[in-house]
Amino acid sequence: MRTIFAAALAAGTMLSPVAAVAQSASPPAPQAAAPEIHEGDIVVTARRRDEALSTVPAAITALGSDDLIERGVRTDSDLQAVAPGLTIRQTQGNNSLTYSIRGQTADTFSGSPSAVIAYLNEVPLTINGASSFYDLENVQVLKGPQGTLFGRNATGGAVLYNSAKPTDRLEGLIRGRIGNYDLREVEGMLNLPLIEDKVLLRGAFDVVRKDGYIRNLFNGDRLGDVKRDGGRVTLTLKPTETISNTTMVQYTRSRGTNTGASYTYSVYGCGDTNNGFALTCGAGLLFGPGLDSVAGPGAWDAYLAAHPGAYAPGLIAYVDEQRRIGPYRTRHPGGASHRGRDWFVTNTTEIELGDNATLRNIAGFSNSRTRSEQPQLGAPFVTILTANAASGEYGNQLRVRSFSEELQLVGEAMDGRLDYIFGAYFQRQRSDTIWPQTYFDVSPVLAPAYVTNAFRLRNRTDALYGQLSYEIVPDLKLTGGLRYTWERVKIAQLPQATYTFGAPDQKKTFSDPSWEVGLEYKVSADWFAYLKTRGSFRSGGFNGAAPPVNATATDGGNLFDSEHTQDIEAGLKFAGTVFGRPANFASAVFVQWIQDVQRVEFPDPDGPGGLASIAVTANVPSSRIWGFEAQGSVRPAAWLEIGGSGAYTKATFTNGNISLFGNPYSYGPVGDTPKFSGTAYAQVSVPVGEAMGDVSLRGEVYGQTAQYFSNAAASIAPGTRLPGYALLHARLDWKDIAGSDFSAALFAKNLTDKAYFVGGMTLAAALGHNAAAVGEPRTYGLELSYRF
Repeated sequence: MRTIFAAALAAGTMLSPVAAVAQSASPPAPQAAAPEIHEGDIVVTARRRDEALSTVPAAITALGSDDLIERGVRTDSDLQAVAPGLTIRQTQGNNSLTYSIRGQTADTFSGSPSAVIAYLNEVPLTINGASSFYDLENVQVLKGPQGTLFGRNATGGAVLYNSAKPTDRLEGLIRGRIGNYDLREVEGMLNLPLIEDKVLLRGAFDVVRKDGYIRNLFNGDRLGDVKRDGGRVTLTLKPTETISNTTMVQYTRSRGTNTGASYTYSVYGCGDTNNGFALTCGAGLLFGPGLDSVAGPGAWDAYLAAHPGAYAPGLIAYVDEQRRIGPYRTRHPGGASHRGRDWFVTNTTEIELGDNATLRNIAGFSNSRTRSEQPQLGAPFVTILTANAASGEYGNQLRVRSFSEELQLVGEAMDGRLDYIFGAYFQRQRSDTIWPQTYFDVSPVLAPAYVTNAFRLRNRTDALYGQLSYEIVPDLKLTGGLRYTWERVKIAQLPQATYTFGAPDQKKTFSDPSWEVGLEYKVSADWFAYLKTRGSFRSGGFNGAAPPVNATATDGGNLFDSEHTQDIEAGLKFAGTVFGRPANFASAVFVQWIQDVQRVEFPDPDGPGGLASIAVTANVPSSRIWGFEAQGSVRPAAWLEIGGSGAYTKATFTNGNISLFGNPYSYGPVGDTPKFSGTAYAQVSVPVGEAMGDVSLRGEVYGQTAQYFSNAAASIAPGTRLPGYALLHARLDWKDIAGSDFSAALFAKNLTDKAYFVGGMTLAAALGHNAAAVGEPRTYGLELSYRF
């Protein structure tokens, strides 16, 4: 039976050596048995209990605290290079990040919940923005539909951040980094056992300053400046041997400038078509010599006289000028400031009810606020700005308050043959959004249009769930999980709204089940296999910028429906030795079906060619994603480790035809999903003698094929395909220098200074132009640390 089960899964699974995962300490397990850990393995909490990565029936990439440092994972965007199949998309730049896994994501200006939910200490994060990684215990990337066990439903996956917990020892760390672009970073940690094994306190902080890498030739500013301060305090109380309570309070303040979608990528001219679809040409027509055909002879000359910084040949011609000046220069005529503040609190209480059961309560609170001016084109024309000069408002503003509460009962029964978890989850979230906008400033020829969208969304989530894993025969388990979720969404128009304030509030409840059924088999001491199927959904809601009418955009309203998904995934994992040398690898093959796919578009309610547009989330009928992922490592010698990761993802809209405000739209190809992506690395330990410390050199290359930053490139949004690229990174470490508590490292990312793109902002349907976001050029520096 072992052989048949393994062979059936291996037939559909690709195995290749890929990225290693480091060992990491983990908080006390909520069940009696401790997981068996192999070299290179890590403890993960994908099923809300501590388990060894090599025996969890799911596709997961996990990195411990040391691995995060060695691989240069300093912000969310760095995760893409270490987790096969994960794309960190930048739509409006470095402070506007979106996770995409297996073709599932959430678009900019969408009212849709994220398809990939990020958690800190098992509490969902509310704002997707760049953050510093400091004093983390581990990061886990879970792929595929989530819903039976985690707080919010997700159709793409989940990313779990776990901060380091207080320990029962006095220890501390101070680490500093300096580098090009005037990088200055200091992080630190202090762990204090105030009362042995009873009261434990841990504090950590991180301060980052870095200059921007994009020069704005229009005004001399730099885009991409980073000024971020973060601090975290964690307190663990253990009044008895069976009760523990851990509270974490975190504060983050961010400032600087946005890189934005500052590279002018493509612009359409009037009369242009693509596969039979007429392309929007408003921006190209008004910002060029064609203005004379709209406003009369001499209009373009009058505009140029009033705007000496404009590009005289016009916006369409500026696409070639952008290529000439390169990706790290722009001519954005507006602001690019970014301001953010975030409070985040988590509290976890665990009560051991006996040898085999634990009651857990997880509470979370967050209060976040951001204001960002986002470059959305990069050309020296005001086709669109995130500002409303008429009202004095500037910057897209978002304030989110959230409270969540989760109660779990975790344990085992029947002499350990049955693992169970039952729980209830509640979340109350309020988000206030203000989008001030200026369209088509062609003064003094034509007056600009000023519009502000302002609305409040309230989301009330209630869910009940349970999951059982039963050992049918030795080493063979059957798992079944079910969750039912109710989400009530309510929208109210705020006083700042130009046209919609005063409209009646709207509300709607969305409810659906999520489920999972799977088999897992411990084939041998080293081999593990699984096969499972899952279903989940993400709730519908309201488009804040659309007309407040209780109908979908097909019928002229602001409502969109829930998205549903099902998948089948098979995996094979190994953790042991190959020819006497330690090795580990894991692979998975999957196929996923999605119905009523939530995607954003910017239609003109008056039809193609008009000058009005709104952002709406539409339900595309169906899509299908299939592919495989693999990761692993091997240590052929005590001084050498090699490995890598890889993913193949084939995503298509099986039915991409919809109607918005009476006009036809067609979706495809699927955006933000490179077909191939992967990493290969080698790490060499340099023999310098035990008394001198540990010296190692690591080299790593990440590559991906082309991807689109629009979901309609085959119809109304051509010119949105970004080329593939490969990046080379390196790090030279010297730990415990000469037997001391000091360590040092030289690090470099993008060693070849490759110019590449990491996303984009498509305004094809709205304005007739598209802009790309560029990735970081070569960065390097020195790191020094002291630990006691």
